[in-house]
Amino acid sequence: MTELVSLASDEPKSALKALQLIDECVRTPFTGRGKPEPLKHGKSGWWSRRITDEHRLVYRVIEDRLEIVQCRYHY
Repeated sequence: MTELVSLASDEPKSALKALQLIDECVRTPFTGRGKPEPLKHGKSGWWSRRITDEHRLVYRVIEDRLEIVQCRYHY
């Protein structure tokens, strides 16, 4: 949540897009906008979506819960 607050302070448009992507992840976690792709190299189960060229939303789905670990910079 801290990263999202910082992103909102520094780049409000990017924060709004991140919130829209989070909403989409809840509905369709593995398809849709932001080019969802599974992470590799020991990060099995984690996915990323592009917020901007600089920022990524990194998340995973456990049962019916969305866990977000990053929304600023690259993984």
